[in-house]
Amino acid sequence: MAAGRKVMVSNAGIAAAALVALLVVAATSGAAGYRVCNVDKDSVVNSCKSYCTVGSTEAKPSDPCCAAVKGGNFKCLCQFKDMLSPDIDGNRAMLIPSKCGYIKDPTPC
Repeated sequence: MAAGRKVMVSNAGIAAAALVALLVVAATSGAAGYRVCNVDKDSVVNSCKSYCTVGSTEAKPSDPCCAAVKGGNFKCLCQFKDMLSPDIDGNRAMLIPSKCGYIKDPTPC
């Protein structure tokens, strides 16, 4: 905290950044069944990558994508957001929690 000011981070921001982080970790990890922050890497990559890939025109994430991110520890995943792969559209990845109905508004971490 600087000069006595509190810094507030919204749940939406944490969730969005967490999802981005998960996609980063998932894209860079080769371990099958690898879990990070309470979400299975393979499930997220396989289910959500088409929605998050640069140039995607999908209107919303698939039901399997939403299921893959449900229960994730979004605050934990937030720490990985700066490692996003260049083939992932971070803005779209940050929309997944709100598009799936887990949070109200997408905002950065």
